[in-house]
Amino acid sequence: MERKKGWMWMLAGVILAFLAGLLVYRLLTSAVQSATTPKKEETKPVVIATQDIPMRTIIKEDMVRVRDMPVDLIPEDAITDLQEAIGKMPITDLSTGEILLASRLVEPTNITRNIALAIPKGHVIVALPADDLLNRVGMVKPGDRVDILITLPYGDGPENTVSVDVLQNVVIQAVVVPPIPNEVESAGEQVKATADAALSSIEGAAFKAILVAISPQDALVLKYLRDSGAILDFALRAPDDESAPFLDPVDFQYIQDVFGIELSTPEQSTVIPGESPASQPLPVPTSTP
Repeated sequence: MERKKGWMWMLAGVILAFLAGLLVYRLLTSAVQSATTPKKEETKPVVIATQDIPMRTIIKEDMVRVRDMPVDLIPEDAITDLQEAIGKMPITDLSTGEILLASRLVEPTNITRNIALAIPKGHVIVALPADDLLNRVGMVKPGDRVDILITLPYGDGPENTVSVDVLQNVVIQAVVVPPIPNEVESAGEQVKATADAALSSIEGAAFKAILVAISPQDALVLKYLRDSGAILDFALRAPDDESAPFLDPVDFQYIQDVFGIELSTPEQSTVIPGESPASQPLPVPTSTP
């Protein structure tokens, strides 16, 4: 009887040892499989640069692409849509493979607050008055190409003036608009948009100044002309027109020569004795052979 019980205890021990070994084997196998099987990470699409993009460069479609990145590696303000990046301008240099961040991109046509980012190397920003007719009717927008025309007086009377196309193919960097009143600012975007539209519809109230990037030498030329009393106008170009034709200055003599007419200046007018100047006949343009 005692021997039988001993065998039973021995058999139970063997069974328990086998079960324990089996359990250990399964645990080890599961651990090895977990260690060798790569864990699937959660990813999210983001926009990255496919090449080095210098700051102040307009981002084009072939410069960026969408790529899946682990969520843990994606910054909070990462751009996820290509359309949110194309046409924008980085405020810092971007490297190939770098994730594009919304906080580092600006609109190239709405950069009044970051105007320094739009200055090409070797240029300066100059503010020009927007009191010409083309600007008063709201026809000039950021990104437009214009010629800057001036009429400079060099004596008394309209015959002593000259008109010159002083700068050609100048890009409008920004348009400075009047500040929105505080009460409108706090009323919401819809009201502000309505206020902007109302300002734009009032002649002379739409804009305050036009900002252009030109060379320091050209900036000095414009300053001299403005300080000398020159009248400034803008001539709007087609978006792809980068031509630079030579244009003859236009003065009193030019008008007479080109149109074949002879205009009498006030100095050339004669007064008939015995009559007041007011009763004298006005000079009439005459054709020249």
